[in-house]
Amino acid sequence: MKNKYALYICCVLLNIPCFALAKSTFHFQGKAFNAKIEYNCKEGNLTCNDILLKSSSLKNNSSITLKGETINTHCPDICDFQGYQFKNGEYEYSFYPSVKEVNLWDYIVTYKDKVIAQDVGTMK
Repeated sequence: MKNKYALYICCVLLNIPCFALAKSTFHFQGKAFNAKIEYNCKEGNLTCNDILLKSSSLKNNSSITLKGETINTHCPDICDFQGYQFKNGEYEYSFYPSVKEVNLWDYIVTYKDKVIAQDVGTMK
């Protein structure tokens, strides 16, 4: 009886990580904006539609909190991560790995598909 109980406990403990959410937090630091991005999806998922953005302007201290998703291409075969996207009506807030330099990110805010603000910074 003890062996069955011990085996059951081991199986439960070994499977707990499979159900865990990978709550990761990233911090963007730019010259015009600071932002915190919380990734709330299962570990190993490249696509995620449960991402939270908390962004603030360094110029006037205004802030916004939005729910968003990852930007991916070539799914479902081999998903290529392209960045993060958050929508607020006709406004779109996007983060992309910069092509200018490794470890830099582009933060672009658009309204009706026109760029109204942008920043480049680090994501940690």
